[in-house]
Amino acid sequence: MVSLVIVSHSLKLAQGLLELAGQVTQGKVNIAIAAGIDDPENPIGTDAVAVMEAIEAVYSVDGVLVMVDLGSAILSAETALDLIEPSLHKTVRICTAPIVEGCIAASVSAASGLPLEAVIQEANNALTAKTQALEQPLKPEEPKNNNAEVTASHHEPQTFIWKVHHTHGLHIRPAATLATTLRSFSAQIRLAKAGQSVDAKNINNLLSLNIQHNDTLIFTIVGEDAEQAVEVLKKLSTNNY
Repeated sequence: MVSLVIVSHSLKLAQGLLELAGQVTQGKVNIAIAAGIDDPENPIGTDAVAVMEAIEAVYSVDGVLVMVDLGSAILSAETALDLIEPSLHKTVRICTAPIVEGCIAASVSAASGLPLEAVIQEANNALTAKTQALEQPLKPEEPKNNNAEVTASHHEPQTFIWKVHHTHGLHIRPAATLATTLRSFSAQIRLAKAGQSVDAKNINNLLSLNIQHNDTLIFTIVGEDAEQAVEVLKKLSTNNY
């Protein structure tokens, strides 16, 4: 039977999800959690070694599916795969599904005896019922903001280059701080890293760049308050967010 590992920034979230999955499967599926970090003052985070140990604890020849929330959880899971014995690696997969819905779908599928690939597919389809019930497509068409583009064209672009010195990179908390701070500006703010460019006011976009220690970030700001935005970015970078 396929086993699961829940990787979350929050220990409480992982424990609650473990309880929920255990109830819907009547405890039939082996599930381990690797959540939070051993720091009483700042317990939110993930630990690659803990993920590795969780995988080893529930390892099954049928496979192990690793459910992750976001940001450094993905990086920790990937690092854990590099740490485990090579012989185990081929039957361990990291799942892209949303952690709550995906974990429940995966655990029920695993309890039914489905193979690893089928469990992954069921997990990735976990949002289908919700999107159908609410009649909301997963990828709604983005509205065009022509006015913003016209307004921005009348201003000289400002550029700010940020070398990330924070040991853990841009994980969930600093990403949230950055996105929230930048949303207070009317200027368009783009963030580029290694050829990828995203809207820097969107936290999901920031996390998608998987920003790590020593990465170089290039911000391009266009708008009437661009200079003020650059000053704020300078302060954030100096203070490590």
